[in-house]
Parts: sequence; C-alpha cells; structure tokens
Amino acid sequence: MLKYSLRDILADPRLVIHMDETMDLQSLSLGPDQYPLVRSPHVQGKIQNLDGKVLRVTGEVETMIHMPCSRCMEDVEVPLQIGFEQRFIQENPDRTDPEDEDLEVFQGFTLDLEEFVINEMRLGIPMKPLCREDCKGLCPHCGHNLNEGPCGCDPHEEDPRWDALKRMLQANHKQDGQEV
Repeated sequence: MLKYSLRDILADPRLVIHMDETMDLQSLSLGPDQYPLVRSPHVQGKIQNLDGKVLRVTGEVETMIHMPCSRCMEDVEVPLQIGFEQRFIQENPDRTDPEDEDLEVFQGFTLDLEEFVINEMRLGIPMKPLCREDCKGLCPHCGHNLNEGPCGCDPHEEDPRWDALKRMLQANHKQDGQEV
C-alpha cells in the first residue's frame, strides 16, 4: 500500500520519506483488456519537501507483465522498469497561482500514490510488444505463425478481401476519365 503520512515532512522540509514497497497487484488493465502481472510491482523512491508547500516524488517501479506479441500473438513476458517524477501540492481553495497547473493535488496529510504508480505503469507498457526483435508475425492469408516456418501460401497472391475496394477505385477512375 503506497499511502504516506505527510505531517512530519510538511512541518520539516529537511525530512525525506523513502519508499521501498511491493504492491499487491495481480493484473493491470489497459482499456478493456486485463494483463496478468508475472511479478508484483516493486516501487522504490523518495518523497521530498521542496519549499515547504510542494512535494517531489521520484522513483522507479519494476514488474513483469504477461501479454501477446503484437506480430504473432504468442504469449510473452514483458519486463517493465519505469522511472517517475511528479510534484504534489496540498489542496488549498484559496490558491490561484498559475504555476500550480503542473502539480498534482492531494488532500489532508496523506499521500496515496497507488493510482499514480498504476497510471505510470500503464504509460510504460510498450505499444507493440514483441516476443523477439525478428518476429515474423502471422501469414496474412492463412494466419500461420511464420516463426514456426513457412506456411505454403503464395506471398504474391492477391488478397480477395481487397477486390471490392479495387472495383470501387476502378469505377471512380473511369468516371474521372482515367484508365486504370
């Protein structure tokens, strides 16, 4: 649980809170998808008081996530090592400083970083995870995993799913007086 009492650090800016915790999280949601975590996320970092009002949280979260390869759809374990830094400020309805726009606001004297760290993990997931750099993917005709060897399909054979679009383009070009 990434909840920290801030009473002491807000009273004495010289104090630093050190974080070294393992989160109790079994999966990570990304949109409608849920991806299981192979290893519970481990968070290390610190909370510092910058000027008596603003807190800076820096650290790193490490975990391993289980997801499909974006080319061949085989399961792959993707290591995540994400550094983070964010400034936080205590909620104050009287504050109107324009510089506060890049600060996250917290209420009371407790800072709960769990949702913040989960969001950082979501941002750190690769857009196209691969089982290996030279993954050949799936055959566009039959769906065979090309990492397991060739499938026997003719790579130059045209895909019939595009026929309707080709006919539409040909008709459009004929109307414009161009021959295809």
